[in-house]
Amino acid sequence: MTIRPATPADAALLTELSAITMREAFGPPHNPDALVEEYIQSAITQPILEAELADPRSTFFLMVSSDDVPIGFAKLRRHAPPRRMKLRTAIEIQRIYLLASQIGQGCGRTLLNHCLDWAREQGYQAVWLGVWERNERAQVFYEKMGFERFGFHYFQFGSERQRDYWLQKRLMVDS
Repeated sequence: MTIRPATPADAALLTELSAITMREAFGPPHNPDALVEEYIQSAITQPILEAELADPRSTFFLMVSSDDVPIGFAKLRRHAPPRRMKLRTAIEIQRIYLLASQIGQGCGRTLLNHCLDWAREQGYQAVWLGVWERNERAQVFYEKMGFERFGFHYFQFGSERQRDYWLQKRLMVDS
């Protein structure tokens, strides 16, 4: 597999991959199909992805298999970290998703490590992310990867307000 920066030319591909991974991660039995589709229609359209890819505060990475099939992606976004976070030179891993068929094969670890290495190279002291309170599998994964919980926030998922835990990881930055 390879990981490469996504470009505006990848908007349609990222829109499709985002919708598939959203359905796989958050669809039944976790949420009703209608709620997932409502979120997709409000947050994962090609015009939205085109704007996000053009935003200089966002960096996307696309993971593709050895036969050039997209299997996952990540989005990092530069903005102020939550107030509760002590390290202020930090970047958010706003999205990191894999196709369900790729989970448990080391792809998530590889993609996350790529994001962490990139953040270190950019001089960030820490990364943070939000993980749904009911996504225990992801919480265990992030804990194994050295993330610690430091708070929570509410996330609007379609017409439902859901709670995400804030997790952070300190990065060792060479000086």
